[in-house]
Amino acid sequence: MRARNYVPLFMLSLLNACGSNEGARSSSDDTATSSQDVVKSRGNDEGSADARDGDERLPRVRHVLLVSVDGLHEVDAARWIAKHPDSTLAKLADTGVEYADAHTPTPSDSFPGLLALVTGGTPKTTGVYYDDSYDRTLFAPGSNCQGNPGVECTNFEILEQDFTQLFSPINPANLPMQKDARDNCRPAYPHDFIKVNTLFEVIRKSGGYTAWSDKHPAYDLVNGPSGKGVDDLYTPEINSLIVNGGVVNGVDLTGSLALCDGVTNSLPLKKVSDYTNCEPAVMAYDDVKVQAVINEIDGKTSDGSKRAPVPTIMGMNFQQVSVGQKLPVGGYVDADGTPSALLEGAIAHVDASLGRMVSELKVRGLFGSTFIVISAKHGQSPIDRAKLAMEAGGGGNATVTDPLGFINAADPNVSAVFASFVNPNDGSSPAVAGFLMADDVGLVWLQDQSKSNVNNVIAQLTNPANEAAMFANVLPPGTIFNANVNFGAALAEIYGDPTSSDPVAAARAPNVFIQPNWGVIYSGSTKKISEHGGGTVDDTNVALLVSHPGLHHRTVTSHVWTKQVAPTILRALDIDPEELQAVVKEHTRSLPGLKM
Repeated sequence: MRARNYVPLFMLSLLNACGSNEGARSSSDDTATSSQDVVKSRGNDEGSADARDGDERLPRVRHVLLVSVDGLHEVDAARWIAKHPDSTLAKLADTGVEYADAHTPTPSDSFPGLLALVTGGTPKTTGVYYDDSYDRTLFAPGSNCQGNPGVECTNFEILEQDFTQLFSPINPANLPMQKDARDNCRPAYPHDFIKVNTLFEVIRKSGGYTAWSDKHPAYDLVNGPSGKGVDDLYTPEINSLIVNGGVVNGVDLTGSLALCDGVTNSLPLKKVSDYTNCEPAVMAYDDVKVQAVINEIDGKTSDGSKRAPVPTIMGMNFQQVSVGQKLPVGGYVDADGTPSALLEGAIAHVDASLGRMVSELKVRGLFGSTFIVISAKHGQSPIDRAKLAMEAGGGGNATVTDPLGFINAADPNVSAVFASFVNPNDGSSPAVAGFLMADDVGLVWLQDQSKSNVNNVIAQLTNPANEAAMFANVLPPGTIFNANVNFGAALAEIYGDPTSSDPVAAARAPNVFIQPNWGVIYSGSTKKISEHGGGTVDDTNVALLVSHPGLHHRTVTSHVWTKQVAPTILRALDIDPEELQAVVKEHTRSLPGLKM
């Protein structure tokens, strides 16, 4: 195999990001691509067509394999490929286009991150800002749409009948309530939450068969507003108890618990319960979904129980890299992104799993007609552990003050008034008078939209002393913002105006977005050393590789968005990308470097 003389892409991304944030990037797709944006394929003559022209035509594509390796930074993929030239990722890159400056939307949460890949849109259009967010027009679970509207919407494991089980359906009683067009009150499922269609719906409408696998049943979201976009949706619960896993798709999940040692590959054993606590267990969990994809390639349903068409689009998310980044025994060993042994092992296991999929495509004679896209819903921050700052009790190098106290000094109701409904899974009740969602970011939704209340909250959060206390006074490079605390017209330009007549923005848009200093996590948890959701380059600069046997290797160095994946997939399948509503609304372009 050819030697790879890689451009130090991670440093390139940082250099592109550094400097003043004046004219910070918009979340819309405004990137022009020229032939100078494409690094010529290694091994080509200087005057070849490849070197001169960044585009080439693909043969007929009949299938798409879409993979999100959650947490996988561009630097992670580039390092792995350079170090392992015979790996699956390296071989896929040999016949593919690598995007060195690809970014997820901000917030870099799993829900908006995946929706970017499958709708071509950002939260302003999809209406989905986070997996735990707020809607000013919905009603609390069990309320029968009585009382005041406004409720926290928790689209994760607590929606289920019993999330301690690997497979448990969504319980309608745990869902927020909505009034339909006839003023009837009914539960709002995750697929009701999204405001635009998904490529699964478009492909199915065009006669294709669709499949997807992800970490919670709440990923019903990708079905889109029709509720019917995915023919085969496979969603084993990642937060279920390992001891309840059994043997699934040939994988001994329960047995993986014995591989957790409490020292080098997991939390201390007394804290190990679900798959996110232990690297060997989450590898086994991901193996279940890998086998689901292999079953689909073999013309079966995801669980292998029945015959089914080979999906036009299929795919899954991997969790093991994200877990390897978060666990205190994992992460990175330096600021340059050198992975720890635990994280390196997770990337290796993902590579081997991708190899299993590729091998099966070849065995079934499908590899030559399959378009493969590998990216990530989000990155993880900070890479440099020296930057880590957390609330009291966490493992940070400095102690951060949670923003909620400052918010409540102006509006005492935010995340402090709760519905009477009690979720039977964890005993929690959703907020009903405004909500703060905090990870390595802070999103503030106010139910009281009066000018005085909004201004008072903003005054608290922009007080210099308070900004310093919550470590929101040094804007990280490369964000889409011009300030740490964002509000008003500047924020509305990105996410919509919550005080406007726009029904999506009025219901869902945050009033304030807190982008803390680089490395801050608003948590005192001892279970993690990194998080996602924010807008730093560690959060958003993710791997993006498009591969097909008909392509020659090249690297595109211009800035692209992961939302450009959705129209690219449809173009590869010879379907009009403008069938996607978000593509039309946001004028989302296909990825450069490809001609289809």
